[in-house]
Amino acid sequence: MFLGSVSAFSPLKTDTLKPGQQLRDWEQLISSGGVFTLGFFTPTESSTFLLGSAGVRYIGIWYQYGPINPVWVGNPTESVSDSSGSLSIDTNGNLKITRANASPIMVNQHLSLAGNVSATLLDSGNFVIRDMGRGGVPGRVLWQSFDHPTSMLLPGMKIGFNLKTKKEISVTSWTSNQVPASGAFRLGLDPSGAKQLLVWRHGEIYWSSGVLTNNGSSQLTLELSREYLDYEFKFGSDKYMKYFSYSIKKTNGSVYSNWLLDNLGQITVTNVLRSNTSNRWISESSQPCTTDLKNSSAVCITEKPTACRKGSEYFEPRRGYMTGSGYYGDSLSFGLSDCHGSCWRNCSCIAFQSFSDGQCQYWGKGSKFFPYDSFTFEQKIYVLDSVK
Repeated sequence: MFLGSVSAFSPLKTDTLKPGQQLRDWEQLISSGGVFTLGFFTPTESSTFLLGSAGVRYIGIWYQYGPINPVWVGNPTESVSDSSGSLSIDTNGNLKITRANASPIMVNQHLSLAGNVSATLLDSGNFVIRDMGRGGVPGRVLWQSFDHPTSMLLPGMKIGFNLKTKKEISVTSWTSNQVPASGAFRLGLDPSGAKQLLVWRHGEIYWSSGVLTNNGSSQLTLELSREYLDYEFKFGSDKYMKYFSYSIKKTNGSVYSNWLLDNLGQITVTNVLRSNTSNRWISESSQPCTTDLKNSSAVCITEKPTACRKGSEYFEPRRGYMTGSGYYGDSLSFGLSDCHGSCWRNCSCIAFQSFSDGQCQYWGKGSKFFPYDSFTFEQKIYVLDSVK
């Protein structure tokens, strides 16, 4: 991960954006306790995220003291093509990104509020719009990023069902490491009423957590994490929502936690243990990766057995090139997992490549792979384990 140099940018030394102010590409909001940062970033193919890049830009929130790994993205479906973007809030409480030579991107809209409002980045990682009372005292929350999660679940964030709008609030994987638009996987509350979480792959149940107990007992709180943390899971309901959330009851020192749903459908639990002298990062991948892989770098996606795949085969990412004629898929996909699934179901497919624009390229039997370990071959080819 790229650790952005704070000195190269201009934090506004505030956690709040008010009407008439602009947060430009090189500026950042910092939460009052210095936990989270909000600003523009550029994702790259290698899962790193850059500040001050000339690439496409997104507005996001990430931890102030570690890798720039966004916990929330405000414009996942429409990027800014350069560094001309700036974030602002109008008097109606609408957040928008203005940019050169293009129409604004709306982060939220149609609030149609009257009065004095502001947008504040909290130490929880929540970005909230509130009305302001006399003397600038914050009032009720009118909108919050926690109601619009992207690929990460944070403590205090609720996923479940909005009883008023009848809409589901869930965590969704990115399409790819470079594209934060919703991908193939979704993490949410079991609609049957069972106290468990489900991961769906294109609407089909891919994995279930099993019943979660209130003391945090599940496959999601792994052994190493439990040495330091005391989780609490909550299944609740009120007049607005039926939901699941989690918190950390007690720790030895300060701790920050997140659950990432990645574009392979895996959930990675990351806990950051902070002290006066250092930060310790504990990241552990949980289910649904159940395949007994011979190679730890292999793609771990659980596919259904077919006439030609027993379920134990795997595709390994390699740097190099294929000989033989490759062919492209008929339509755009939702990323790596869809390319993997199409190749898996085709008995003649022995390798594939997934591109950030959603396109897949495949190679059939008779093609050969030739390794070439060079940074010029950053785009990996996923080769069936039996192919040499």
